This record gives sequence, structure tokens and C-alpha cells, in this order.
Amino acid sequence: MRHLYRNLLLFVVFLCFLNIFSFLFIGGKIGAAGGVFVDVLIITICTAIALKLAGKIKKISNQLQVASTGSFTTDFPEKIKDELDFIQMKLSNLFKNLKEYDSIRAKDVTKSAKALDRVITNITQPIIKIDTEEKTATLNPPAQEIWNVETKEFPLDIVMKHAQNVEFSKFLKKALEGAKDSAKTEIYFPSASKKEVEIKALPVKTIEGKIPLVFLFINQ
Repeated sequence: MRHLYRNLLLFVVFLCFLNIFSFLFIGGKIGAAGGVFVDVLIITICTAIALKLAGKIKKISNQLQVASTGSFTTDFPEKIKDELDFIQMKLSNLFKNLKEYDSIRAKDVTKSAKALDRVITNITQPIIKIDTEEKTATLNPPAQEIWNVETKEFPLDIVMKHAQNVEFSKFLKKALEGAKDSAKTEIYFPSASKKEVEIKALPVKTIEGKIPLVFLFINQ
């Protein structure tokens, strides 16, 4: 049944030749009646094929639209009746594999993030981690000592929009665009005094070109 549409189209072509044959060689009322019958049969078959194709293409299109949002469905057809059912089954298998891959990748990313946090926490270099996805600015222990704060994590918006961080905010915006700049600037954190420090930005760019993290290395 996987070649159903091809076979139906071949049958329609055969009917067309039959119609031409009846018109050219039989003629008369019998030929005309046969031609009308064949025409009606061709229109009926073509309409049925078009409606069937439209329904199946719509299902495949819906699957692809859902997949484009990052949500992979696994809507398997109950039976493989034709070529489009076969394509839908293959797409569903692909989406299922992508869903499993995403789950595995998410676990690996979580493990990597935890390992990275441990490294930053234990390093002696003062570092501020800017996380654009979590929208946070996180200080490791040496950086906390510079600003003399017990809080290690601050909302990124509060830090960037504070009136005392105008120059620092400009520097950080460039870093979030991918610039690996160095500068000497004053940085203020809530409940802490403003400190003038030298900072070097290290943006982390993904394969897609996004910058989810920026590490700011601090020197007094």
C-alpha cells in the first residue's frame, strides 16, 4: 500500500487514454456515453485523492509547526496505508529521537553548569558571572570579599539599571554583544559600597551565536 497514490495516478492516466480511445475509435452515442462515464470517474478519483492528500499534508504540517516551537510530538499513524503515512511515521520517529536527545542534553548541561559553578566558587580569582538566561549577576567568594557582601547573587536588571553603574552597564552591554574588552570602572552592588576595579570580559557564545554567559575577571 506504500505506493497507493502512484498507482491511483497511473490508473487515472489509463482512464484518460481509455477516454481518448472511445472518442477516436468507437464514436457515436456509445462512445460519447463511455467518455462521459470515464470523465466522471476521473473527476471523482482526482477529487478523492486531493481531499485525502490535503488531510494528510495538514497533519504533517501541524507536526512540523509544533516541532518548530521546540515541542516534538510522536503522533504515529495507526496503520501505514500510503506514502504520506510512511512519511508521517518517519517524522514521528525523528521527533521522538530529538525529544530523547534533548532530555539527555539537558542532563549534560545541568551537570556542566554545576561543575562550572564549583570551579568558579573555588578559584582564587575574583569573578562575576553574568547569566542572561537566569538574568543574574553572581559573585564568587573572592569577589564577595571585594564588595564585602554576604549575598552572592543579584538580579541583573537591578545591577545594570542602577544610577551608579552607568559606565559599567555600557561595558556590560558590549560584552553581551560579544566584545572581549577590558576597562577600569566603578561597580556598585546593593547593600555594598561602590568599588573601582579593572575588569576583563569573557563572553561565552553558543553554536547558535547566542551569549548566555559572560565572565568578568576582576582586578583591584
